[in-house]
Amino acid sequence: MKGYLYDMDKKLKKGLIIGISVAIVLVIGILCLNFFIKNKLKNGLDNLSKTVKIQYQDIHVNTLTGSVALINPHIFIYGKATHNITAEIELKKIAISNLSYWDYFFNDKISVEDILLNDPKVIYNHNELVSLKSSQNSYKDDFKKNIDIETIEIVNGNVQVFNVSNDSLLLKSEDVNFKVNTISVKKSNLKHKIPITFKDYYLTYNNLFYKLNDYDNLFLKHADFNMDFYKIKDLSIKTKYSKEALSKHISVERDYFDLTVDSLLVEKPDFGIKNDSVFYFESNQVNVYHPNFKVYRDKLVADDLSSKPLYSKSLRDLDFNLTLNTVLLKNAHIIYTEKVKEETKGGDLVFSKLNAKINNVGNTYKSDNKTSAHIEAFFMEDAPLNVDWSFDVNDINDEFIFKAEIGTLDANHMNQFMEPNLNLKLNGQINKTYFTINGTDNTSLIDLKLQYDDFEVIMLQQNGKEKNKFLSGIINLFVSKDSKDTSNEFRFGSAKDVERDKTKSVFNYLWLNIKPALLNAMTGDGKEKTK
Repeated sequence: MKGYLYDMDKKLKKGLIIGISVAIVLVIGILCLNFFIKNKLKNGLDNLSKTVKIQYQDIHVNTLTGSVALINPHIFIYGKATHNITAEIELKKIAISNLSYWDYFFNDKISVEDILLNDPKVIYNHNELVSLKSSQNSYKDDFKKNIDIETIEIVNGNVQVFNVSNDSLLLKSEDVNFKVNTISVKKSNLKHKIPITFKDYYLTYNNLFYKLNDYDNLFLKHADFNMDFYKIKDLSIKTKYSKEALSKHISVERDYFDLTVDSLLVEKPDFGIKNDSVFYFESNQVNVYHPNFKVYRDKLVADDLSSKPLYSKSLRDLDFNLTLNTVLLKNAHIIYTEKVKEETKGGDLVFSKLNAKINNVGNTYKSDNKTSAHIEAFFMEDAPLNVDWSFDVNDINDEFIFKAEIGTLDANHMNQFMEPNLNLKLNGQINKTYFTINGTDNTSLIDLKLQYDDFEVIMLQQNGKEKNKFLSGIINLFVSKDSKDTSNEFRFGSAKDVERDKTKSVFNYLWLNIKPALLNAMTGDGKEKTK
């Protein structure tokens, strides 16, 4: 019995020694493997690319979990042509989970479950002389492996983009959080415009600044993007100069903008590259809540004589495919101010409580799906306004139909625009106005009818304050005082072959039609013309 126990004890000791030895060998093996992979990764990072250099405090490697972490990495991306720093990224940590070492070292492939980028601070130097396409191609050469990643996540990022030529800020954003799932990059797809495929994503960021052009900047407080919707809060576009300063910085007239939007919701967005050639963006519905738009134009500055396309041509000539089934403007407020005299601040045209439904906004619709807009608003805070506007984006003649109905308008409400700009005042009341404009990019015609009472035109002296009795008397000899002497109490007016001034806006074209038709209704016989 003692011999049996002795043999058992001996076997247990032997087994324990073997187990401890195996454990020690495994630990040493893992440590050696960690050391080997860590040095392999160090060598790889130190010789990553001619255009990408990475500095870091330390590398943590765990072969059992397949995790790798770069501590306090600092990434520099250089331009191949300029050899200057194009981008600089500083992070607290880059953490990679479940990296397949076998795929990395033996299958010419990078397979990763998760990549986490903590607190990245990105600075990008934009060079306008380097085309985006050539820049993309230069970095594609550095990709030598296929890449499959289950999840990439960015937490609390910050981005700044500068113009290389003058070091001015082009874009800035804070609190960037981004997650994209099931990412794949194939070497065979690198020649494609978008070589990356993914399943879904979400993106949020705060306090975005974006320089739209040399005069206007875009700001937004918060954005939330995902596969189901895009939601933007507190968006604004503002001219960086004051109204007076802008006039001193421009050689030809340019509008001063002040646009604020409470929120914007894009439903079911989709984007991509069709047939690897044309970018597209689609949405079922875009909702714009409480836009407040102030536009100021200084007519004392020389006219901009460049051609102004109609909206149908502008959509048709987009260099990408746009498909917005419905755009809704909800409770908008628009003030257009025009200054034509040095001594005045300009006159205002006001559209308030404006709601609009615009269908088929884009350049992908067939001719039987015309772009159409139905607009309801109050004109000059007083008169109800209804507009129906339609055109076919495919029609190279840019034919359109614009119908409007204006309710009771106290003529005095027009004087805030008429007095400073046209040196005249209106008295009386226009009860109803209807007109239809049918036109193309070249010419148009209008039919108009209106009903009004006790209407009077008062011309002012040059000082803009006192009545010019002589001119007022002459003008009112030709203006019918009211419309009650005509059948159905309406006076009719029309104009044909109205030529468009293509150096001016769409709304100037509308006014070129309305003006002669109004004069015809008020100074003519007021009778409806037979067709």
